[in-house]
Amino acid sequence: MPTTLADIAAALGVSKMTVSRAIRNHPSVNPETRERVLEMARRMNYRPNQHARALATNRSYLIGFIAPDLMHSYFAEIAKAVEAVVRPAGYEILICNTEEDAEKEIAEVEALRHRTDGLIIASALPPQRVKEYRRWIREGTKIVLIDRRFQNLKCTAVITDDVRVGSMATEHLIALGHRRIGHLRGPAVSTAEERFLGYRQALAKHRIRFDEKLVRACGFFEDQGYEAMRAWIEEGDLPSAIFATNDPVAIGAMRALEEAGIRVPDDISLVGAGDIRYADLLRVPLTTVSWARTEMGRQAAQLLIEMFEDGVGLKQREVRVEPRLIVRQSCAPFDPKRSRVALRSAD
Repeated sequence: MPTTLADIAAALGVSKMTVSRAIRNHPSVNPETRERVLEMARRMNYRPNQHARALATNRSYLIGFIAPDLMHSYFAEIAKAVEAVVRPAGYEILICNTEEDAEKEIAEVEALRHRTDGLIIASALPPQRVKEYRRWIREGTKIVLIDRRFQNLKCTAVITDDVRVGSMATEHLIALGHRRIGHLRGPAVSTAEERFLGYRQALAKHRIRFDEKLVRACGFFEDQGYEAMRAWIEEGDLPSAIFATNDPVAIGAMRALEEAGIRVPDDISLVGAGDIRYADLLRVPLTTVSWARTEMGRQAAQLLIEMFEDGVGLKQREVRVEPRLIVRQSCAPFDPKRSRVALRSAD
């Protein structure tokens, strides 16, 4: 006979409700009890009966995770963390990749929202498309936004402080003596917009004049960073340092600079954001701003499960994961005597 929650409860001398909550990672269960329950569940080879649960509760026990770029280790790590929470709680996960395409995201949400109990989404939609989310939430779709959010939308979200991400990266370059600091700006989603705001705030704090010519529009992908940087090199008048909206863009920019014979960090210092898995393995390890995406994924999964397990419903909650600067070798103190870029800019 398959192991049941009652079997685990009897073996441990606790209630069936305690076992159920421990398996769902409910915050009311202390960590020691939860670990005992999970260990006993493993020893007794417990497997939730998905079909029976679905028939009894009229639910699917499926969770959708919609990400803009699963080739990016950042979102792959979040997906892994979500799965690590939902599977022990008896849910299966469906993962979709939108490739930063707003229309594809809308199609994926429409396809999944009636087949799943809820969705975790890192949205590629621009701010003016927030009406789509308002409609989905109004119609009862349970959603947790992750990494990205919309202003003036009542929706639970797990994010980092992206304004601080931008200011931390820029402050680091300022502390190294740089004053002509460029920015490779991402698309019109909250992460890119708030990092740009942080960049501007750091400049203003140090009374450095903002120069629109030092901001270049970009996407979030490595090839977009490469193309934006290559065009900038061809135009000339480069800054002495650049804050890129994320690590893939920074890595693409670094490749373009190296091809042009411009040295990182001797000629140009470079900072990214996100601390993707191989950022420290580059020929010039990348200075970046990091935050705990495993924690983000875990929190998002738990919040979504609480929505339909514990009657939290659509109450808005926001969880922030704090960023931190990771200093590597892609930045150097500004030295006009060494930097060929600085010398050319002064001509």
